Amino acid sequence: MRMNMVSTLRHIRPFCSQSRLCESPQQIRIYSCKERAKVPLQLTSDPSSFTSFYTCGPTVYDSAHIGHASCYVRLDIVQRILRDHFRLRLVSAMNITDIDDKIIKRAGEDGRSWQDVSRRYEQEFWGDLQRLNVRLPDIRLRVTDHIPAIVSFVETLIREGFAYKSSDQSVYFETSKYSQYGKLQNIPAAEESASESKKSAADFALWKAAKPGEPSWESPFGPGRPGWHIECSTLATQIFGKRLDFHAGGLDLRFPHHENEEAQSCCYHGVQDWVQHWIHTGQLHLEGQTAKMSKSLKNTISIGELLERSSADEFRMLCLLSHYRSAIEFGDQSMTVATNVLRKFHSFFDDSKAYVGGVKLATAIDSGDLQKTLQEIDLKIDDFLRNDFNTASAITSLGDLASVVHKSINQKPPEAVQSSESGTVQAVTNYIRDKLNLFGLEAFGENRKSEISSKDSTGQIIDRVVQIRNSVRGQAIESKDRRLFAVCDQMRDQLKQAGVEVKDHGRNSSWNFVKR
Repeated sequence: MRMNMVSTLRHIRPFCSQSRLCESPQQIRIYSCKERAKVPLQLTSDPSSFTSFYTCGPTVYDSAHIGHASCYVRLDIVQRILRDHFRLRLVSAMNITDIDDKIIKRAGEDGRSWQDVSRRYEQEFWGDLQRLNVRLPDIRLRVTDHIPAIVSFVETLIREGFAYKSSDQSVYFETSKYSQYGKLQNIPAAEESASESKKSAADFALWKAAKPGEPSWESPFGPGRPGWHIECSTLATQIFGKRLDFHAGGLDLRFPHHENEEAQSCCYHGVQDWVQHWIHTGQLHLEGQTAKMSKSLKNTISIGELLERSSADEFRMLCLLSHYRSAIEFGDQSMTVATNVLRKFHSFFDDSKAYVGGVKLATAIDSGDLQKTLQEIDLKIDDFLRNDFNTASAITSLGDLASVVHKSINQKPPEAVQSSESGTVQAVTNYIRDKLNLFGLEAFGENRKSEISSKDSTGQIIDRVVQIRNSVRGQAIESKDRRLFAVCDQMRDQLKQAGVEVKDHGRNSSWNFVKR
């Protein structure tokens, strides 16, 4: 007896309730660096309104590398899960640090203005994200477009007694005035500062006094430019107010950047906690190395170089196969694993298409068992994603589901063709494709239709070639002529070299585009 496939496929998760906690059959749990444990998702306002998500953007003085790529791809995956799986109305924002010591230094080396340097690499960065299929943030802000707001933020901290102007005309945040300093990460006791300008070594700059030949802006405390940490606090406050649901970045930003942001923002707003959930992605390093990828260590691979050797989907799968908080080891071995996982899914879709289209025949499939397996896997994946966005286990479960179907439709067909269960197989295929699309894998998702349409005319030609080969192969089967079999094999090999994979299913054949 068939189960109700409609109820199986309409497993739609409702919007969170209007309480502060996001209610669900099983609570969403996210790792908290403050608690050093996983905690229930708690939103700062009615989630039916919107949920805020702020990400620290790059300092644009050079090309982005794959360490940056791993951070932003992983955060893109988390945001897609929050938006498309848990149905939160996420509003995302990211800053661009377009004035900094490194930018000024690079401008001097290149003999260009700091504006030219920052604009060039900012444009390149947004292009890199799009090539990686990372959804661009809803709101993008440059630091230098918001200097007055930053000055006002600093003024308030001075007025409230949390900051002071030093002898070098810079303004520093006084960490001793904030009793919870170190809440995000245990901070070792700092040695006394050799500088006479700061009261304590832990104090950090909110406003850097102008230096000869460097760009500067006027302020009540003298000409200068913003310190690094004050940027995100000001910009996020402008957009989202005094509380943030999510604030994200790489693990290396937890201290001092995020620690300092939290300290100054809590003091500015007069709140216990400024950010509800901090999300930090693990760092990327090359196979055989322990140091993170860093331009200063000269061990970087640019995003452009990555995409010359691997596809965006292959790199995204590498990210999906590890937990977002874990380190990623990048190299030939790890990329081969990611590529093989993608190939298995492609192979499944090819065989499913052949079965549903009647090209591949198989023994009768138990529709009830398959639908039950689909329901069980769906619940498992939901549980994994609720458990701090465990994509690695979710991908494994999708692979298990694909294997069940793949095994069924690749069994030897009986002499007499029995009724097909194409509808059930197609339903499972749609489910797997939708979940891979959820994670942002391009070959299975949003851009797939345009990719297919661009190949329509080529596909019609290949259809004709495969039909001719199939006719020749049918003659070879009837006559058992080895020469005809050899011709068919040669045609198959030549097509594969051209990026077309042909699969034989008894007397019929199917084909699909493959990466060369």
